[in-house]
Amino acid sequence: MTEESGNTPATRRGMIGMAGAVAGGLAVSQMAVGSASAATGTSTSTSGSTATRTISLAQAQRLTEAAIRYVRAHSALPPMYVLVVDSAGEAKASLRMDNNSSAAAALVPQKVHTARTYRAATADLASNIKDPAQIASHVANGASLLAGGRPIFENGQFIGALAVGGGTPAQDDEVARAALATL
Repeated sequence: MTEESGNTPATRRGMIGMAGAVAGGLAVSQMAVGSASAATGTSTSTSGSTATRTISLAQAQRLTEAAIRYVRAHSALPPMYVLVVDSAGEAKASLRMDNNSSAAAALVPQKVHTARTYRAATADLASNIKDPAQIASHVANGASLLAGGRPIFENGQFIGALAVGGGTPAQDDEVARAALATL
């Protein structure tokens, strides 16, 4: 499909490209205005941005190492997988002990996702949700109601989540609590 505009034929692809260029130009001009506002200390928005606290790599590594030390110090505990995510849910640190169960590799990410999303321990969620329809709804959306996932707070602010897997739910939660006690 073409249309004539003066002497130059216009194609649909060309028009879409032109619209993209115009939109891109508008976006760049808005960024320039925003940068100028930031440089002068004025704001073009009434809401502004917010700072988000998150766990540091050093903290995340300390937590994973503390969990592994705890497991090694308690011979009755099986090998564990420990995962720490930041406040956005991105992996920050993980350690998986030799001979850890393959099921843990699938379950731990769900536990940490749940603890981060709800900012609550997975064990607490499990004990508070009794309705089968609610359980099904949570599980269908990728949540885990198995103990071992816990949110991480620092000075009352949420900064990430930790999950442990490889043993029974009670063992997983025991290790998660022990690791968090070291932070």
